[in-house]
Amino acid sequence: GSGRCLTKTQPLGRCVPTSTPSTTVACRSFLHMPHATAGLLLLTALACASAETVSVDAAGNAKAAESSAETCGAGDDQGKCGFDDGSGSYASVETGRGAGTDKVSTCGEWCAGAEANAPCAIDTTVMPCKGEYWCTTTCALWTVSILEAATPAARPLTCEQFIRTSAFPRGGEVCSDPCLLNEIKPSRYPAPTGLGFLCAPGTCDPAVQNRYNGTFKATELGLAVLACPCNWFGSDCSDDWVAVERVLRKERLGDFETTVFGVSEADWQRVMAEHRPGGVVRVQAPSPTAWGDRPLEQPYALANDRESGVVGELEVLTGPPETHYHPTVTEVAFRVRALPVGPVAGTPLYINPSVAGFFNKHYRFLLDALEGDAAVAHVAMVASGAGLSGVRTALATLSREGGKALHLFYGLRDVRHLPYRELIARWVAAGQVGLTLLVSSGDPAAREAPEPEIAAAIAAGQKLRAQHAGGGKMYAQHALHLSFLAGSLSEAGAALSNTAVVICGRSELLLDTEALLGELPGSADYLPQRVFMNI
Repeated sequence: GSGRCLTKTQPLGRCVPTSTPSTTVACRSFLHMPHATAGLLLLTALACASAETVSVDAAGNAKAAESSAETCGAGDDQGKCGFDDGSGSYASVETGRGAGTDKVSTCGEWCAGAEANAPCAIDTTVMPCKGEYWCTTTCALWTVSILEAATPAARPLTCEQFIRTSAFPRGGEVCSDPCLLNEIKPSRYPAPTGLGFLCAPGTCDPAVQNRYNGTFKATELGLAVLACPCNWFGSDCSDDWVAVERVLRKERLGDFETTVFGVSEADWQRVMAEHRPGGVVRVQAPSPTAWGDRPLEQPYALANDRESGVVGELEVLTGPPETHYHPTVTEVAFRVRALPVGPVAGTPLYINPSVAGFFNKHYRFLLDALEGDAAVAHVAMVASGAGLSGVRTALATLSREGGKALHLFYGLRDVRHLPYRELIARWVAAGQVGLTLLVSSGDPAAREAPEPEIAAAIAAGQKLRAQHAGGGKMYAQHALHLSFLAGSLSEAGAALSNTAVVICGRSELLLDTEALLGELPGSADYLPQRVFMNI
């Protein structure tokens, strides 16, 4: 998703630029992250290397002029709320990206005495880069990343720089493939230099960590020290850690497992203070398998929301961790799955306050965007697997507020393992949510349900499957697309002109859904503001 800086003084559901020094800020980012894994931050918007040359002052200043209290990203002239998607729309004087390598001088020693935001072209003999857009930076970033690296003058990187992945520590190297989930491969997230996220050499550790302070990692290798506090994916700052006291409940549903963590009332309030639909928590545990007992992490979309949740309980929905990643990427995920009900024994577990949420490509959160878009009459949500936990919070909030027709398209292997079954059936029975289920198993028993609401949802999915012209397998994203053309959405009068779409799932779901929606009328005009993701 997109980076956010959330001011703790603001009401729930707001994200605002912070301009006053007295404001307390909690920074969160997907730049090196999701399902955090190698502890890398995860970007939010789709990012791809771009050869397009962009006028930095024109693009950056125009976006800054459009900023408002409910807008994050490029509109924030401090850059605290959004990420660079590589398209050029985020170009800003603070990053120097898009300045044009043929229009500026090559970065070098001269940068030490130059104006901070003076753009320069990255010297590829010192730091490799790829793409016209990504191969420019600023003298300030060149100085802190290269010139001062491994010297007594080295300064910690700010949380903002960490979230934005604007710096590129001299001692870092492009992370190896097993360190990165599919959602954050360089093809999607090329920051900071067009080649992907940077790691400490030979590891999956981020190239920027607080624990490098005063060690050879910073003083000799030239990795960067992170200034704390910084509540963001991949950060090893412990300022915001909340102790998990116990596991209250667990339920296994086929490959799925729901886990309810118990925390104190005060800590629950801290975790939920900025929670919004699609919000994510990081479960962390210091690990002897990582250098310096680095806290390894696993991010989860919270299944409960502040208004309807039980104080002291934090629920996540998990699937089986994949085994082809580096062990440090999935260590916490395997531990969470193995935890018994009862007090947490052995190495402590911690949870960070919820960050992020569903946002669009203008870096506006779902509730803020809907509040400011009177044309939206429908909200269609598409999810698969454990992604249902994220949309559950959106459904709970929007069904409580009313005023929008809600539709859920969900793909799973076996309906007998449908998470939150009773809750979803109640929503459907009450007319609060329209439901379409895409069941992939060929076992007839996997498509049978005693509840009429669930059975009807399976039948709706089967009806769309019969219309699937492409043949082969059909997933939730295909059902959503067909429904816009000739299904329940079309029958309800839903189109991109009056519908917001929320997507929650793995990278294939995210990419396929956007591509399919791009085939619909009006997609170029509506997709940037009407499609929401949390990764």
